[in-house]
Formats: sequence, C-alpha cells, structure tokens
Amino acid sequence: MRIKPIILLLIAGMYFSSCEETPTPELISITPSFGPAGTLVTFEGVNLGNIIEMKFSEQVINFNTAYNSDNALLFRIPENIPLGNHIVSLETEGGLVNTEFRVTLDPPEIFGFTPESADVGQQVTIYGENFFDPVSVYFFDSIQANILTLSEDSIEVIVPEGVEKGSLTVVANGGVARSPIQFFSTNTILVNDFDGNGVRAETNKWIFVGSIDQNGNTAVQNNNPAPIDGNYLKLSGRDELGIGWIGGAENHTWDTDVFETFQITTDNSNTLFEMDVHSNGRDHTHVLIVLLEKDGSRNDFTHQIKVSGSGWKHISLPLNRFKDLNDVLIDPAKIKTIKIHLNNVEDSNLPLEVNVDNIRFVEIL
Repeated sequence: MRIKPIILLLIAGMYFSSCEETPTPELISITPSFGPAGTLVTFEGVNLGNIIEMKFSEQVINFNTAYNSDNALLFRIPENIPLGNHIVSLETEGGLVNTEFRVTLDPPEIFGFTPESADVGQQVTIYGENFFDPVSVYFFDSIQANILTLSEDSIEVIVPEGVEKGSLTVVANGGVARSPIQFFSTNTILVNDFDGNGVRAETNKWIFVGSIDQNGNTAVQNNNPAPIDGNYLKLSGRDELGIGWIGGAENHTWDTDVFETFQITTDNSNTLFEMDVHSNGRDHTHVLIVLLEKDGSRNDFTHQIKVSGSGWKHISLPLNRFKDLNDVLIDPAKIKTIKIHLNNVEDSNLPLEVNVDNIRFVEIL
C-alpha cells in the first residue's frame, strides 16, 4: 500500500513538534526569600529562559530581560508591591512555576544599648532603626525579653533570667539584627545608698575620722548639691596639719572584725567597685578608696581618684586596681570594710569636699 506524501509530511511535522517542545521551568533557590521594596532578588533554576510574565499575587510586574537566562533571573522588588506574603508566578513557553516571597519593611539595625551590663529585672534600652512590628528581642538568640516600650528607633526591655554574656538580637518585620557589642549580666551588691537600703544601710555603721566637718548626725544630707535620688553622704574639710590627709568615713573600726564579708563570688577582673560622686565645685579633691579583708591581710588595699567638674559622676573601678603596699591584689571574697578618705594631694590647703552616693559592688557574671 502506498502512503501519500501529505500523510508523510503530517507525521514528520508531529515528530519534530514533539522533539522541540519547550521544557517546564523549575525553581531551585530564591535569595533572599523576603525583603523590602528595592531588594535585589535572584531566582535560580532550570528552563527559566524567555519568561513571558511574572506576577506577585496576580499583580504583573516588570523585569529586565537582560538579566534573565535559562538558569537565573535577577530583578528588584517594585515599590508598588504591598507588604506581606505573596505567591510569585513565572510563566514561560514551557509552563508555569510558583514560589513564595514576603515583602517587608526595611531591615532592622542595632546601633548600641545602655546600660551595657545590668542585673536580672533591670531595664535596658536598645537604640537603632527600623524596629517595625512584629518585634521580638532575645538575649543570646534564645532568651526572650519582655518589651516595655517600642518605637522605630528604640526598644526598652527587661533583662530576663538566665542571661550571662552575649549579643542582643532584634527580630523585626524586616529581618534580624544583632548588637555590635556584647551584653554582660551583673549582680549588684548594694552597700549603702544612704536612704535606708543596702547591706550596710545604717549611718551609724560609718565611723568619721580625721579633721572633717561631719559626724554621724550631719554626714547624710539631701541638698546643695541636688541629690541623684534622696540622700547622700557628705564629706568636707581642710588639711590643717599639712600632712596631705584630711580624713573620711569608715564603715568599721580598724581593729574590730565587726562585719562579715560582702559575699562576692566573682574574681578581681569581673568585680567592680562603684559609686556616684560630686565634688561640689572643689576641683582639687582627691578621694582615696580603701578596702580591707576579713581573715586575710591586715593591709590597706587602695585606689585613688580625682573628683572634678560639675554634676554627679559615676565611678566604676575593677577590683584588680586595688593593691596593697606589696603590690598584692585584694581577694574579693574577703572584703568586709570600705573607707572613703579625702587627700590633699596638691598641697593647696583649700577646703575639700566630696558627696558620695550608691556605694556598691557589681559582679559581672
């Protein structure tokens, strides 16, 4: 039987058509999978050449065919795409492929936070930008913090339990940000705030020695200068004997083991002696801070600071600065006594004055 030429042509056409059928597109990866308007997105896959149309939740978007190959498509998220999750569809001659993309606000960034160390339950303020809801804050990526207040450029949180040392993380609408510095969890041992709080709160636990103007009845004041909060300890006087030492306050007599230790558990490098001081305009005032041990050395462990300028100053000193005359460091676990003395270092015989508040030890955990 003879096959007509026209039938042979039809069969050949069907054969070549099936051989030249455009393959179905496939997506392998999307980088990134979310981002704000203007984000450069890369779709990688196979059979992606000659895209006919791309849609975000049925909204057709434009793209540059110069950045389209058989294995990739590069494009930027247009400004007019609404925020939220979208089904993205790519249509080629070979078919249709779908994926998901989330259009967000700008990514968050953390510039810093204050304070850089705090106790559990205390407040920390994080500064940055693009803190858009929904927002979560984590200490060390895993311990979530309670947010007190939230704005686009700051977040106030409470330090949760279980925190020691590490970065802060903010998860916001636009992504994840980590702090450029680490946060330190602390434990504060309040010695005295002169308002009735602290392990040595009573004023009569302080002995006033040397040629100073105060005693147990006059040392605690609350004006001139204005206090930080409530009362403070005032020490003033003149070096009448010309020996460079005026005197000060001691929370224990020299030869009596009246007090127990402060139960410090951290070492010299991770323990701070802190207090707030105010020179009240006496720029020549030098303050000698003396620490003593219980059941240890009978020597003074000292460090001297100069107090000048206006307003209250916060002093924070690591205990590895406190040495005796033999250059031996104090043992934090044995500290029982604090002395605050005025020194006439500059031999001026001018009246010296210092106001002290919020004496404490801070353990860096």
